[in-house]
Amino acid sequence: MRELLAAAPQEPADAAAYLVLVGQSAQYRALDPDGSLLALAYRAAAAEVRERLRTVMAAEGDAEVIRVVVTGDQRDRIAEMSTDELAYLRHQLAEHQSWDELRRLTLDLPLAEAAEAARLLPERERTGGAALSLSTLAARPPGQLRALVGRLPQVRLITHNTPGHRLLASFSPDASELAVTSVVRQGAQEWLHVETLRTHTGEVTRQVSHGPTLDLNPNRDSWLNSLLHLGDEILMRKHVSGSGKASIVRVLPDREGLGHDPNISDMRRSSGGAVMIYSEGLAFVDRGADRVRYQQIPRFSGRDNAGRGAGSLVCRPNTCSLTTLPDSRLIAFSSHLVGTYVVDEDGNVLHDIPTRGTSEASWYCPGLSFLSESSLAVHHYVPDYSSKTGKPGQYTEIWEFPPGGTARRTDEHRGPIRERWPLEEWRGLSPDAYLGVRMLSPRAPYGEGPIDTDIPWLRDLFRPGSRQRSATVPQLLTLSPGGDTLVIGVQADDRDLEVHSPHLPSARTLLEQPLLRSTRQDLRRAADLRSRIDDPAVRDALDLLGTCLADRFGQDIALGTGSGTAGSATDIALGEPGTAG
Repeated sequence: MRELLAAAPQEPADAAAYLVLVGQSAQYRALDPDGSLLALAYRAAAAEVRERLRTVMAAEGDAEVIRVVVTGDQRDRIAEMSTDELAYLRHQLAEHQSWDELRRLTLDLPLAEAAEAARLLPERERTGGAALSLSTLAARPPGQLRALVGRLPQVRLITHNTPGHRLLASFSPDASELAVTSVVRQGAQEWLHVETLRTHTGEVTRQVSHGPTLDLNPNRDSWLNSLLHLGDEILMRKHVSGSGKASIVRVLPDREGLGHDPNISDMRRSSGGAVMIYSEGLAFVDRGADRVRYQQIPRFSGRDNAGRGAGSLVCRPNTCSLTTLPDSRLIAFSSHLVGTYVVDEDGNVLHDIPTRGTSEASWYCPGLSFLSESSLAVHHYVPDYSSKTGKPGQYTEIWEFPPGGTARRTDEHRGPIRERWPLEEWRGLSPDAYLGVRMLSPRAPYGEGPIDTDIPWLRDLFRPGSRQRSATVPQLLTLSPGGDTLVIGVQADDRDLEVHSPHLPSARTLLEQPLLRSTRQDLRRAADLRSRIDDPAVRDALDLLGTCLADRFGQDIALGTGSGTAGSATDIALGEPGTAG
């Protein structure tokens, strides 16, 4: 005993930690009755020493000492604590049934940690002025909240230099990763370079080169090629120059040819992978499959006298378009001079939509986007014979098709989409990327083109004298699901890539900061951000944050679905029944 005490450090804080570690609890309490010395030592200790101290304190079972040691006298210490320390603290408070302390801790933590802590409170203890916050937090899966915050961009702009030109880009389903392909010329040969970037940091995670056997359009008709990121694999539809054929190739994780067809559309996600339209119906690439799987639609799979296929769908990218609702197994497609249809993944035609643009000889394939399981937006470029410029006009219609009912047009507009439905009215509807590009780039009938710099935040990015390094108009390559993140090519040779996330980094800041550090202004910031962000998971998290902050500051502020433009005269999801025929 004397030897142990004689070996104790002279510094009081170090001596307190030493006495705890050697099991001299009586001597420790005499030296440090309020735990302040141990708190100081704990804060300065290395990670392995902290872990040993936590183990010993847990065995001792003094919840008050644990609280003081881990959090210190200042509640703001929470902001500096590691995930392991927070987990240790909340579990110790729950084990010792220190419910008042656990409630206070829960309402001070970052949102994901608060959800974890709230679940440790028995339902009967989720009481007081913050009862709604505690109950709502307890109902949210903490892991999902952590993953959500972790995938949000940290900065508004990520720049990336590609090794080649003729870029294609596609976001993963959750927008956490961006796939990029570029064509690299080596002498007389061209190679396809494939790489993936984390959208929250810009870090390159995978890269590989394929070739030189890939013939990738020396005429630069990049719109004939397309890329689709499925999360665990990446597909490419490539037009083989001079052959009239399109090949479907898996380019990551390994290169694998899956099939080719002279008459096949662009790609979209399906419930099990990817789907395209071919002359007789649907063509699927299921995850992990080694070939394209064809699903005929009887209406379009006619046979000639020799028994050969005589399908009626014309499916090149400039004559056929599609959009999907993968979770509902729904596909809408439009084929030139044939019409627009809604089908399920089994090939059953659910609705035949007599879109007006077809009868007016639309110049390009329509842009399509489901607004819900029973509503579809259709955008056309149509001839404008009164225009001296010869440029096509635009026409948009909204269709509803109740289950078992006849499809009917509920709204229509001649002119650019944003004249009738501003970008804000599309929030929460997650428009298809092809249609989203047309909104931001009206001169992009094939799904990529020059940015419309009349949009205020884009105008600020690309105004004369800004950091843009060339006089060319920035090219919008693709959008994330819902349009919260844009990918732009900014150099004349399309080598430089920019990933713009105007609002998600601000949402990340709010969602990851401790509630303790929130202010009343953060309530307004959360409401404003929610109105500008499409991602449903981010909007839900901002709703949860709003509930917690409203409880904290005693204000009845709702961020939910009742805000914004719901129920307005221009409600794009429902339209104006009876205003169009």
